[in-house]
Amino acid sequence: MSTRLLNGRILLISDDSEANHVWAYLLTQKGMDVFTVDTASAAAELFARDPFDLLIINYYFDFNEALTLSRQLRPEIANPILLFIGTQDEATLLDAYEAGVDECIVKPISHRLFIAKITAWLRRSWTVPTEALDHLQVDELRLDSSQRQIIIGEDAVIKLTNLEFRVLHLLMSHRGQVLDTNVIVDRVWGHTGNGDNILLKNVIYRLRRKIEDNPSHPRFLQTVPGEGYTFRPPAYP
Repeated sequence: MSTRLLNGRILLISDDSEANHVWAYLLTQKGMDVFTVDTASAAAELFARDPFDLLIINYYFDFNEALTLSRQLRPEIANPILLFIGTQDEATLLDAYEAGVDECIVKPISHRLFIAKITAWLRRSWTVPTEALDHLQVDELRLDSSQRQIIIGEDAVIKLTNLEFRVLHLLMSHRGQVLDTNVIVDRVWGHTGNGDNILLKNVIYRLRRKIEDNPSHPRFLQTVPGEGYTFRPPAYP
């Protein structure tokens, strides 16, 4: 088993403290770092300070709250979200996937199968820590990987979410090139799909509001109809 799997950082969000203890114990026995919280606000705060490789949601008492949490987190993170679910009802499963869940773990599930699913998702993990990415500068825009922020000119410092940073870093790394929407989604989210294309549009919208003087007429983040997006500074040919 690779070092990556043994050192996986997992955030377990659950309203069932007993289940939290059991699943966390199983994962830590496999060498993974597990952090447990019981509220959406605590999860968001913890993730903002130090991103995780994988999120597991286990809302035993309120399934709708679990879906709400997934919808809140999905636009902000590229990491896989796994959801414990107590039924194989198709409509319920579809609701979960539409809420941004990557896999539903149907309970009851054996400990061995649970661990196998987690290690499989960590093996697929496409997320490189943002601090490991290169710093970039194009014209007056400077992208700081260590702080996950964009610096405009001399003074303006703007904090970026994990997804905003990754999308902008990808486009700035290929400035002047038109990147297909599905290529961007694959590189940032790790898979393709219409739902993720919509999330990408939302990220581009937020980035334009942060870095463009006039988001309705962007200078940097330009849309190429029918193709995708490009980062093209005004002086770039």
